[in-house]
Amino acid sequence: MKKGRSEIGGEEMSQADGHVQDFLESGAIEGTPMFRAFVGGHGFSAKTAAEKVIREDDVVRGRVQATTYHQLTRTANKRLFRLKERIPARDEDVSGVDLSTKVMQIASQVSLDLANPQS
Repeated sequence: MKKGRSEIGGEEMSQADGHVQDFLESGAIEGTPMFRAFVGGHGFSAKTAAEKVIREDDVVRGRVQATTYHQLTRTANKRLFRLKERIPARDEDVSGVDLSTKVMQIASQVSLDLANPQS
C-alpha cells in the first residue's frame, strides 16, 4: 500500500513481483502454489500496467494487480452486500464510556472448571 494521494508506478509493481518471485524460489512451499499480490494506491502512473502475470514454464504462478483505494472499498462494499447499510446501529447514540460500561455488564462467558474435566 502506498501512502495517500500517491500513484502506483513500475517500481511498486516490480517490488510486489519480487516478493512473489522470492516465495516461488524459496522452496519452502510444497506443490505449485499460485500467488496473487495487490498493490494499492490513489491512482496509476500513465505507463503502469494494471496487472502483471508471472509464468514459470508456461504455467501461471502469480499475478500482481494494481488497484486504487476507491476500487478496494467499492469491491469490499459489494462483497458485504451493503451489510453496513442494512444493519441498524442500535448503539450509535451511546458514547464510548457509556457503551463500554453497557458491554461490560453483559454476561458473555461461563466459568470453566479445569480441575475436574469431564470425559
